[in-house]
Amino acid sequence: MANSKGTNMLTVLEHCRVSPTRLDHNSITRKNLPLTFFDIFWLNWPSSSLVYFYDFPCSKSEFTQTIVPCLKNSLAIALQYYFPLCGNLIIPATLSKTTTIPAIICLDGDSVSLTIAEFSSSTSTISEGFKHLSGNHARHVDELFGLVPQLLPGDVTETGADKNVVISPVFAVQLTLFPDHGFTVGLTRSHVVVDGKTMSSFMRTWASVCVMQLNDNENDYNYDHINNNLPFYDRSVIKDTKGIASIFLRGRLRMAETNSKAFAPQGLEKDTVQATFKMNRAQIQGLKNLVSAQVPHVSTFVVVCAYVWTCMTKARAALGQDQKNDDFEVEEHFFIGMDTRARLDPPIPSNYFGNAILTCKCTLKSSQLLGGGEEGFVNAVEEIRKTLDGKTSSEEGVLKGFEMFFDHIDAMKGQRKFGVSGSPKFDDYGLDFGWGKPKKFDFVSKKFSLAGTRDSNGDLEIGLCFSKDEMDAFTTIFTQGLIN
Repeated sequence: MANSKGTNMLTVLEHCRVSPTRLDHNSITRKNLPLTFFDIFWLNWPSSSLVYFYDFPCSKSEFTQTIVPCLKNSLAIALQYYFPLCGNLIIPATLSKTTTIPAIICLDGDSVSLTIAEFSSSTSTISEGFKHLSGNHARHVDELFGLVPQLLPGDVTETGADKNVVISPVFAVQLTLFPDHGFTVGLTRSHVVVDGKTMSSFMRTWASVCVMQLNDNENDYNYDHINNNLPFYDRSVIKDTKGIASIFLRGRLRMAETNSKAFAPQGLEKDTVQATFKMNRAQIQGLKNLVSAQVPHVSTFVVVCAYVWTCMTKARAALGQDQKNDDFEVEEHFFIGMDTRARLDPPIPSNYFGNAILTCKCTLKSSQLLGGGEEGFVNAVEEIRKTLDGKTSSEEGVLKGFEMFFDHIDAMKGQRKFGVSGSPKFDDYGLDFGWGKPKKFDFVSKKFSLAGTRDSNGDLEIGLCFSKDEMDAFTTIFTQGLIN
């Protein structure tokens, strides 16, 4: 963990490794899970971190003697089914003379890093700290980073014929106690290994096993419901008739060779803050009503993304970041992830382990997003809707043109671009390990993320990460737009 306001108030109680429990008494020996083009797409991207806050007052002894052992044991069992999370990512570091096929390598003895920490301060500050960090208001991102483990960048290692192979861990967990107030479950994972759907399935499995252990005094647990939903590992279902994997790998390796920090965690500005905004069903319906004449039957996802996109653009303009008239004619790009499991030809199983996300690009000029009245919002809705409809209605399938994605990215240098993470479908607030639902769930340091709410009543939580000035401007525009 890097130095931050959050880590300065933490004491590490234990650092250990958790290996999969062998329920069937069989060893892994060695398993290679080759990367598909969906996986290679995420090479060089920063790792992704999540944190769950549990409002469960407990003493340090109860935490260390009851809660942590149960979470450890259930994690070990869950990793039995999701063993690649214990493995290492192996990719060539250079383009020259390599025979390495990028893969996740899993061996007996592989394990996941687990950090146990305690928020250490006076009693009043502990209470304030838990309330502050689990709130919706703007908090410095480095405070939240203290609650999630650091996934170290890969090491260049000599292995056999290849002298330049990058070997990287892919998953880590941290449990942090706020004495007499609650605890957090933080995790960091490489997006190369799993997408949000797979990670959500793993977390539900972990939580289910933990609940069974808490409620059953016997040693033999009923894992039938887990066995009926095991991850599907066969990579042959991903058809790569255009050689997209090779195209993407060459592109990603070129980026790594020209940027020494390509495999390092992403840095943040000192004043970066994170906040959560809520939108209720009435407000969402109000947005739909604004565009019903132009875009009937529009989805909640589309109108929320369009509204955030336009508010971001207006906030930047309000701060004078587009001083030159020409700046308003610069193209802005908004990326949306589409789960392709049911959309590929043929479809692949819904429990497929790995990545199956297609990144869809929406593009408008700043002036189109800043249009008077509701014009900018309508333009954004129409562009997002058109992009998504174009992917699903193409006769060539959802992968049409995907092999050209990084050529398009190269052409966007210097232009504004961002995307949305998460999905209300993952039901992050339903993740109960046996001590109740999370009080709060956060993506850490994602510019824009979406999640459901704790009450699961159709409301949404929008996580945003900006500079302090941008957050203040965005908050005003976002709030006023919903009121009006």
